[in-house]
Amino acid sequence: MSRRNPLRLLVEGDEDKRVIPNLVEANGVAWSDTAADAIVLIEAFDGVERLLAPGVIETELKQSGLRALGILIDANGDCENRWNRVRTRCTQAFSDLPSVLPREGLVATNVDGLRLGVWIMPDNHSSGMIETFLSHLITSPTESAVLELAKQAMDDARDAGASWKDAHEAKALIHTWLAWQDPPGQQLHLALLQRILNPLSPKSKDFIDWFRKLYQV
Repeated sequence: MSRRNPLRLLVEGDEDKRVIPNLVEANGVAWSDTAADAIVLIEAFDGVERLLAPGVIETELKQSGLRALGILIDANGDCENRWNRVRTRCTQAFSDLPSVLPREGLVATNVDGLRLGVWIMPDNHSSGMIETFLSHLITSPTESAVLELAKQAMDDARDAGASWKDAHEAKALIHTWLAWQDPPGQQLHLALLQRILNPLSPKSKDFIDWFRKLYQV
């Protein structure tokens, strides 16, 4: 498909753009071998502020032939604030969006039949990001124990002067854990592809259900 794919997903960055196809395809939704033929066109914005800038979402919602637009962003420290900002951007095309983002993610249809979906990582109500969501896909008892060791190692590193931002705690944790896997240090999308992270975990079900409902796949 060309860039005029009627099914579109807006994401914060390239990490999200790589992760989502592997997660979705592992759960039975055929994606594609090439980006041009992907079932959904994913557009990355190099940061949430670019995605939520005035006019960006509004313009996307006016694209000719669009059937479904998804918006996937991180909550970071304030899911409610992120939802309010997204909701403001969508009110011209969707006038009756709820004041509180549903726990199962938003899928709404307007009078023109256009579908809008919003998912705020990790689970539409908690603080966190896509890395928080992915850490929930660590399901085996052994690897869960390794994750606890990674948390302890991070505490020691912080005491020794490690300088990651508090907002990036989940990033630091999952990449510490991935550094101790075989092979060490895989990127997130490859960790899903190789089942280092378990894409079939029950923790992924709500997101997959949201994706299927939005794009009718």
